[in-house]
Amino acid sequence: MADDTDTDAWPGYTPEEMLPTDVVERIRLVCSLLHLPVAERHGMPGVALAREGVWKPGEPADHVTVCWNVSDKLFDAAETQGSDGKANHLRGAIDAVEHGLVDALRRGGLRVERASQTQDWRVLGIAGPSPLG
Repeated sequence: MADDTDTDAWPGYTPEEMLPTDVVERIRLVCSLLHLPVAERHGMPGVALAREGVWKPGEPADHVTVCWNVSDKLFDAAETQGSDGKANHLRGAIDAVEHGLVDALRRGGLRVERASQTQDWRVLGIAGPSPLG
């Protein structure tokens, strides 16, 4: 059966609707201490929280995936300028920001690993004390 959801009008799920609450709260704490924006909906710029696989209401997740989403404006500029455009060079910094995010989450007491098949960053749980003590 095909999914006939109108994706242009669909606001997406909030992280709290589909992810482990204690882990999401710790990710949000670490991000707030560093003044990193957390994307409120899937596809928005900032630290994006997601889960793998299809979600069914009420189904708990055992981990959170994190990544750094750039703005649509930067993404569109990079797509239209080609490989030698300035925006495309700036897009290359996404990996550096994402690695910094992963390091910050680990230092904030979270267990983060890279998925071998998808290469997504997974936050598997809380591994240490809160950065606020």
